[in-house]
Amino acid sequence: MEIIILLLFAGAVWLWWRKRSATVKPVEKADLSMLPERFIVFDFETTGLDPTRHEIIEIGAIRVNRDSDDHETFQALVIPKGRITKKITEITGLTRAKLVAEGMPLDKALSEFRQFVGNLPMVAYNAPFDHSFLKMACAKTDSEYFKNEVCCALAMARRAFPGRKSYRLIDLARDGNLTLDNNHRALSDCHRAMIVYASAARTLGSHR
Repeated sequence: MEIIILLLFAGAVWLWWRKRSATVKPVEKADLSMLPERFIVFDFETTGLDPTRHEIIEIGAIRVNRDSDDHETFQALVIPKGRITKKITEITGLTRAKLVAEGMPLDKALSEFRQFVGNLPMVAYNAPFDHSFLKMACAKTDSEYFKNEVCCALAMARRAFPGRKSYRLIDLARDGNLTLDNNHRALSDCHRAMIVYASAARTLGSHR
């Protein structure tokens, strides 16, 4: 059942997704009234799992307009102070050389991200993970913490689609026949998280 819901929602909401994945076809207009009118889906790529020791190296976000096909995106590479392990490069494709050449300091990336987010509700897949890195990033840069409402798409997926063996974002995307391109890159993961989140919200009848 959850696979059918994902397919229906993917086609109904994201007409713009057709440009990114030929496998997603619009099938019907979905009722999205349970979603906030505007909200942010965000994702971080990091150098590890511990926010006290590891760093954000990429920020991706989508500013979603529920009643429109016009959705703005934000993407920034961040120059870390520490090293990038071979494992992280294998997962993300990001090297220290690329981050230094194309990235920006954390304080600048965080400031631009804050301007993009504004006071809108925020959604992340496994929100406690991203939330902890965001909190630590604010502390490192002596900047005000984000006071936005934060919703966890993973927690919603668990409630909406009970009984699955895996709730990894990549597995939900695969089952929903979504594109798997650029897995573990922030903006691409935002696209997948948005569809899973909205599909779960539609199933639950609530955005939380």
